Amino acid sequence: MRIFYALTITALLLFLSPSGNSQIQIKTEEHSCEGHSDWETPACQSAWQANISAVFLGLAIDVREEDVPIILDGKRERTLKLRVTFRVNEAFIGVSEKVVTVTSGGDLCGFPFSKGHEYLVYGRRLPNGEVYVSISSSTKWKKDAAPDLKYLRGLPTAPHGATIYGTVFRYKTPESPRGMAIRPGIPETSHRVEVQGTSQTYETIVDSRGNFRLSGLPSGRYTVLLNADGEVHTSPPLKSTTVDVADKGCARFGFWVDPFAKKESNNPDGQQATPTQNPKAEEYP
Repeated sequence: MRIFYALTITALLLFLSPSGNSQIQIKTEEHSCEGHSDWETPACQSAWQANISAVFLGLAIDVREEDVPIILDGKRERTLKLRVTFRVNEAFIGVSEKVVTVTSGGDLCGFPFSKGHEYLVYGRRLPNGEVYVSISSSTKWKKDAAPDLKYLRGLPTAPHGATIYGTVFRYKTPESPRGMAIRPGIPETSHRVEVQGTSQTYETIVDSRGNFRLSGLPSGRYTVLLNADGEVHTSPPLKSTTVDVADKGCARFGFWVDPFAKKESNNPDGQQATPTQNPKAEEYP
């Protein structure tokens, strides 16, 4: 049985070789691959994630496949690992070479690279100089990377300062007992959003379209707070509202206020209340 990748499978890694070239990985049932896969993360956030240290645009000139062992739920299986040679066309962060070797897979999180295609690569530099890429790392085909490339190419002349922005909506109807997939919502216009930094607290107001934005912030750690008369859900669910933001980087948030649910206090780790049982409660028409 060959397993290439999965978006939500849990992993505990057991390395049998210090170099990482020969390894067996032990998997259990649930694992979030490195990065964000549950919504489209903007480039100004993707490029500065803690697990990203190499960003470049390149052409895959060679792709080699290797079957490697894996223990999945206690059973010995085989999975696919890729070693991809890239010719670097544009380097943005952490890359100075003209040719880069990328590894992906072997851990149920492999990105399906193919020879002859151009990709915008977001990866983590390994001690041996190679770059590891997860399927959740925001890596994508060049043809799908126009917004990312616009941001990355503009970095040298971009003004200093971090940006925190997002949306706030309010549910118009209570959750259906039958698990209605979509609950209608309206912008939470004029609601105050508080952003707490290490030495200063900032405030902004939600506009008529449900948007809020604070720009020109010092880089650092921030917590976004939304005091409302109902339970506050984050989108995606359980997203932490405490985030580290880099200079010229950003963090995006989505909030939903549920006035029909009992209000609960924020969790200690900076997360807003757990969403309702509706699996698509963050969507709206």
